[in-house]
Amino acid sequence: MKGSTLSHLYRRCFHVRHYELDFFHHLNNAVFVKYMQEAAIEASTAAGYSPAWYRDHGVGWVIRKLAVRYFQQAVYGDEIEITTWVSDMKRVTSHREYVLTRGRDAAVIARARVNWVYVDLNTGQPVRIPAEFQAAFQPTNVQEPLSVHIRHAPEIADAHRYESTRRVQTYEVDTVQHVHHAVYLHWIEQAYFDAIRAAGHPIEKARSYGWSALQGGHEIEYFEPAFDNDALRIVSWICHLSRVRGAWWHEIYNAGTGRLLARDYSLGVFVDQRGKLMVPPEIIAEVVRGPGAAGV
Repeated sequence: MKGSTLSHLYRRCFHVRHYELDFFHHLNNAVFVKYMQEAAIEASTAAGYSPAWYRDHGVGWVIRKLAVRYFQQAVYGDEIEITTWVSDMKRVTSHREYVLTRGRDAAVIARARVNWVYVDLNTGQPVRIPAEFQAAFQPTNVQEPLSVHIRHAPEIADAHRYESTRRVQTYEVDTVQHVHHAVYLHWIEQAYFDAIRAAGHPIEKARSYGWSALQGGHEIEYFEPAFDNDALRIVSWICHLSRVRGAWWHEIYNAGTGRLLARDYSLGVFVDQRGKLMVPPEIIAEVVRGPGAAGV
């Protein structure tokens, strides 16, 4: 981020609360995304366009694509500063950038870009972004590289496809009556845990292995919304492995219609007990092969 070239930055600080921690005592990766959304809402409000303004005008923003790269962890009590700005604004879409910095050491712990679509809230159809938004949000028309995918790693063609099912809960639905975009990351995380459990390595057992796979990033594209009580089917498989990283594809379908709702590329980083990068253990090969593969 070249701060000197950005004329319309918005900054917001969050303190990590204990109930936002995950199984590993780190800030859950979906909570990062919730922080980002709150910072974006406040940035829009500061520019003159509050949630009430959008509601009164019958318009709003829905997410089409999210790319987030996690570099370091946050723990209880950490202060996280989010710096956000608009990098472009086209006819019906806009990109917003995010840099998350940890207060105690000024480390950049995450970087993200979100592609938003401006829609009519009554029809759900895209509508033209008002011309005055250009002056209000001052897009930079510059985007720095943001890489989530593992480069130069061949696709694993024969990886086992794991399937899980769930039903949308009412508490997962947001103010525009469909599932909040960060909730998909919770579903994806659970699908990962379900998959390794099916392969014979439940998470409570894996904690004793002396290594872990930390979340390195997500690149998720949203195609259609999910609504309250929808039945869902999630298909997950390991698609890439490199020297110290691995990645999954997760596809989320409406089980009733068969339509694809979202697809996520989930990057993981293998580390030992000291937090040092390490090569994937044999367990990962078992997960690739599928249930019953242990000892094959």
